[in-house]
Amino acid sequence: CFSAIILEHENLKTREDTRFVLVHFTGEDSPTYECIKQSHLQEGEPEIGFHFIITAQGQALIGRHVSRIGFHHPELDDTSIGVCVIGIRDEMSDEQSIALTLLLENLKSDYPSLETVKYLYKKN
Repeated sequence: CFSAIILEHENLKTREDTRFVLVHFTGEDSPTYECIKQSHLQEGEPEIGFHFIITAQGQALIGRHVSRIGFHHPELDDTSIGVCVIGIRDEMSDEQSIALTLLLENLKSDYPSLETVKYLYKKN
């Protein structure tokens, strides 16, 4: 039990520097929020690793608290906020596009140190 508490604490450190927003697209397989969460839990994370998930219906769901280091892109987890869009970028619904645009605008306002938004695509 004690080591699990330490592991959880280590995986939920506060991010000290926020320079990027990484927008991930799941691709054609379109998993659900629960499926993504279970996948991250199976990999030993105490909770979902993305900070936000945008569903196929355009709902922006909260994952890991935005102040915490995520679990979505190992090389950039320490300096980025992770957003996962369920689906394919070129096939986003209007609702998804609006939700993503509003979320990015809010994040840019909340984190003036943001340098860029990077888009990552799943290879099917």
